[in-house]
Amino acid sequence: MSRNISGKLMLALAVGSVMISGIAGDRAAADGDIPIEGTFTQNEPCRGDGSQQKLQVVKITPKDVSYSGGVCSIDDKQQDGNNLAMRVTCKFKSGAVLASAVTFTQKDNNTFDMAQQDGTYRAVLYRCPG
Repeated sequence: MSRNISGKLMLALAVGSVMISGIAGDRAAADGDIPIEGTFTQNEPCRGDGSQQKLQVVKITPKDVSYSGGVCSIDDKQQDGNNLAMRVTCKFKSGAVLASAVTFTQKDNNTFDMAQQDGTYRAVLYRCPG
């Protein structure tokens, strides 16, 4: 896979966010869980008016991450303090499939630093209102 595709995967993982509930599977949200579920934009604050390019928007649910290039299923996640590590499998619109590891570091309630494990892609995710 090229670094460009890998970067797009990381972008997708970073931007579209929702509350990922805990370390294991679908258990109920507990105190201390990182609030990453929701809609985000990458590397630019979300305006919340729908005017930003679709390439910047990422949506994260407890089970997957959706972005302009495809969908990544969340295979595993582990939280350690303000860090949330995920193993994901992404299926790109081109049909290509790629497995990767991504780490989200919570900066505050509205932003996360995101990095692909091998360091080929980094982004800041900004939470969209609503």
